[in-house]
Amino acid sequence: MADVFRLSGEFSAAPAVFELGVQQAPEILAPLLQSLYLVRRLNLTLSLTSDSPVAVNFGSLSGAHVVVLQSTSKVRARYTSSDGSTQAVPVDPLQIQLSLAAPFTALDLTRLPGVNTEVTLFLGEKA
Repeated sequence: MADVFRLSGEFSAAPAVFELGVQQAPEILAPLLQSLYLVRRLNLTLSLTSDSPVAVNFGSLSGAHVVVLQSTSKVRARYTSSDGSTQAVPVDPLQIQLSLAAPFTALDLTRLPGVNTEVTLFLGEKA
């Protein structure tokens, strides 16, 4: 039986303080709703204790269509997919990455120099 990955919620941006009689930018509000059947998933935690890149072991996943990263300090994530290799993206402290057409086949993480960092990952392969 397949698992279901769900990302739901909303994002918004609005003035922090309402001022009577002052023209203000309108609130931006958009719902988030993504669902995906998964054939395999993997949860893991990595301790980055060196300044060298650490490769993420995908275990039994042939590719990751969903990647959720949460770190205790800023890290650089380098993704590889059929769209390109070592595409570097900063993560500080959360990143949610979906790629349905071109799953990620490799991922490595690099911490800030000298900063011990814990990274929690969720990887999902679509069914």
